[in-house]
Amino acid sequence: MPDLEELVVRGWEVLRLTSDSLVVELVPALGGTVTSLRRRADDLELLWQTPWGLRRRQAIELPGSTEVTRYTNSPGGWHPVFPNGGDGTSVHGAEWGFDGEARVTWLDWRLTGDSLVLQGRLTRSPFELTREVTLRDDQVTVADTVVNVGAEHIDVMWGQQIAFGAGLLGPDTVVHSGCTTVRPDGRLATSASYDDLLPWPRAYGRHGLVNLRGIGDGPETRMAYLCDFADASIRVQRPSAGLSVELQWDEFSWPHVWYELETGARKGFPWYGTGRYLAFTPCSSWPAHGLHDARRVSSTLMRIHEGGERTSYLRVRVQSTG
Repeated sequence: MPDLEELVVRGWEVLRLTSDSLVVELVPALGGTVTSLRRRADDLELLWQTPWGLRRRQAIELPGSTEVTRYTNSPGGWHPVFPNGGDGTSVHGAEWGFDGEARVTWLDWRLTGDSLVLQGRLTRSPFELTREVTLRDDQVTVADTVVNVGAEHIDVMWGQQIAFGAGLLGPDTVVHSGCTTVRPDGRLATSASYDDLLPWPRAYGRHGLVNLRGIGDGPETRMAYLCDFADASIRVQRPSAGLSVELQWDEFSWPHVWYELETGARKGFPWYGTGRYLAFTPCSSWPAHGLHDARRVSSTLMRIHEGGERTSYLRVRVQSTG
């Protein structure tokens, strides 16, 4: 069983789980967002953290769009995406914000066996969310269960986003994927459409073809959708750091993965040219531009009927290599 510590960071309750190999920190009041994942041997931080990190609780908030407020309040890291993904949208008489409400839902927690169980109720959609976080030696699993407690069916986008930072990114970083098909992002790759398919690891970028397997060392912004997995796994290796990180997830619920890379090409808010992260979002749906676009472009929304319950997971294994 991992060690559990209760901390207070900038007014937030933060839970720290520690195994022989890893240290995991998460915030129950932010939908159980994992804000830190560190290799214990050398305290190497693996997750991307925003420049402002975990902002002080009840900090003064300026008005803005759902996208602006999403980035303003995001500490980075690993968070749920539900019931909307990407751009904010209005549905069922309410605005579902950028990446959905689950990432900012207050979750109560308890320790059950060797797992941390967090539960809460969304307010803008009729769902209860349960997150079960299990840390065993060199791997951490976050399993999400969503239950429709309303009296009507609801179409949703559902997944988890994990963003890796500088600890995993370098010129020698290599991405291995079990996908066979890559779709471009129609907004970023202006010379391609969503229907322009390529085999892994090729994709259409802002200025032509790119190789998703390598990170490179220049400023770049990428967005693509990985589909048709022969094996629902992604492995990212950085030999110079002696590091290998493997992702596995439930492909039945999350058959698509959003691949996003930012290495300083995005100017203006929110990174002003300093963003540097590699993010993966196993998800029910694509593209990453809100529920209405996912319905229009790909018809990949997930319908959860009244009383319906769905469970899925993302597992991350961190290994040191020679």
